[in-house]
Amino acid sequence: MTLHRYRAHGLRVRSTVALALPADAVTRAGRSGGRPDLVLRAGLRRPVPCADPPGTLLAALDRPGGGRYYCFTRTADAVVLRYPGLCDFVGDAALRQVTVHLDPAADAGLVPVLAAGALLAVHLTLRHALVLHASAVDVDGRALAFVGASGTGKSTLAAALAGAGHALVSDDVLRVEPGDVPRVHPGSTEARLRPAAQALADDAPPGAVRATADGRLALALPVRAGAPLPLAACVLPAPNRTASEVAVRPLSPAQALVRLVQFPRVVGWREPAAAAAQFQALADLVQVVPVVQASIPWGPPFPPGVLAELVEAVTGPARSRRDRTRGA
Repeated sequence: MTLHRYRAHGLRVRSTVALALPADAVTRAGRSGGRPDLVLRAGLRRPVPCADPPGTLLAALDRPGGGRYYCFTRTADAVVLRYPGLCDFVGDAALRQVTVHLDPAADAGLVPVLAAGALLAVHLTLRHALVLHASAVDVDGRALAFVGASGTGKSTLAAALAGAGHALVSDDVLRVEPGDVPRVHPGSTEARLRPAAQALADDAPPGAVRATADGRLALALPVRAGAPLPLAACVLPAPNRTASEVAVRPLSPAQALVRLVQFPRVVGWREPAAAAAQFQALADLVQVVPVVQASIPWGPPFPPGVLAELVEAVTGPARSRRDRTRGA
């Protein structure tokens, strides 16, 4: 069975399941160096019940009518990330060695979606890494991130900007390395779009678009792979059907923290230590990275000039400050 090799979110990932992640660099000997951080293997199909697995409940999200969307439990030597009726990701305590067991009635096409998104986000959260619910693109060697809940246009804006020449850094999961200059890791090779963004898919080259098992459109895009890059700003997008131009409102650190904590990538996390680590990392991030609210004319298709206007409104002031500093 083929073992695919990836380098995403600062992790070396090995998987028998093909994932939409950047390939790991290969040495002259034909191997990528370093111990894998996560190994995913496809196991036997077996029924995946609705009941929680044994152990301490670390995270869960309930359905409005009862039952779970998912749950994540831990025993002394193992963890289970369960999607009832779909699959179990069963791993060691650190979620490094993982086997996925698909329910006999489930669509196997959902496993790559969950593995590249939720599984990696949970793994990073266990490591106390800062994970944003965000998509990001490369703007002049710096990352511009779009942060928000599902359906707020993160992937759509990233895909539109990637099509306009700003390479995709990551989609829906963004790992941030803390520091005086926080940096983000590349993590995706495509953006997953809702049907409302069909216009972007219509403009894509032949073979760049495929339907996903969860009803989205996966759009392959020019990507920024390799080393992490500085985080220029975080944008909280607010698509506006009546707006004719971009309107950006900078947030204070306190305002930014209040907003960012509303958009966890792993919704329903309950384990205190990792939750505290995420909160502290966000509190540190907003002290050094601009966070803005952006009202954006509805799209796609976006009105002419809107994407360039958005990039300039968000990154222009910081670029001017850097230029003045260099000239001083």
